[in-house]
Amino acid sequence: MDMGLSPHVDRYLENFLLEDVGFGDLTTYGLGEWGEKKIKAQVVAKKEGVMAGGGFALRLFTLLDSQVEGKIGVSDGHLFHSGEVLLRLQGRAKAILTGERTALNLLQRLCGVATKTREMVNLVGDLGVKIADTRKTTPGLRFFEKYAVRCGGGINHRLGLYDCVLLKDNHLALVGSIKACVQAIRQRVPFTAKIIVECATLLQVKEALEEKVDGILLDHMPLEDLRQAVKMAKGKAIIEVSGNVEPHNVRILAEQGVDIISTGYITHHAPWIDMSLEIEDMHVL
Repeated sequence: MDMGLSPHVDRYLENFLLEDVGFGDLTTYGLGEWGEKKIKAQVVAKKEGVMAGGGFALRLFTLLDSQVEGKIGVSDGHLFHSGEVLLRLQGRAKAILTGERTALNLLQRLCGVATKTREMVNLVGDLGVKIADTRKTTPGLRFFEKYAVRCGGGINHRLGLYDCVLLKDNHLALVGSIKACVQAIRQRVPFTAKIIVECATLLQVKEALEEKVDGILLDHMPLEDLRQAVKMAKGKAIIEVSGNVEPHNVRILAEQGVDIISTGYITHHAPWIDMSLEIEDMHVL
């Protein structure tokens, strides 16, 4: 799975390090020559989960010291168990110990998102419905959390405001109607941009379909209305459902014939998967 490691991603990772390291790690600096020791270390899982972000974690260490070497023990998207080695490292102690907390924080968070996503995907996978994320992500971590969603078997909704038109209730309130919104947008945005309309009523679904939009987002719609909306829109637009989607109701929604279920639950309810960095061996360079 391509993680898109690039200078753009490096800037994010460097900022993560800056938050913790600042002007330097006083502890490893204060240890002097001991920090120059070459060590072997491993990141070990303490709970079961789905792997996500091993390459990002390794990159954090090499940004601190290009001579750090590492090997990923579990590929992204794969299940790991408690006690399993997720990442092996070799290099100067000061780089590995300085980057430890930042790397673990990111890895624990991303594995948590991937694990929660896999849970939701498994609940509806046999129905052919896709689980998608939302923009309810941690500020500064959106790219990484959405990558973790893919590792868990989900798909990404829009990455930001710049890659898709999504008309929501406040946009409709501002302009007055779906028709006026869609017609105004089509005069101003590239024809390649998909237009999705959030609908809370069957009347809104009808109006959106009349404008031949690309997608209908059925938001917080009663189940009976949802069934009717699916009948109206099937084959005419992508049908997405959203609004308080959790494990207890995701299958019921999937059974109504929708194409996509989008939920912030997989990001804002994701646990951190516990893991630790342990030194295996060391010798003086």
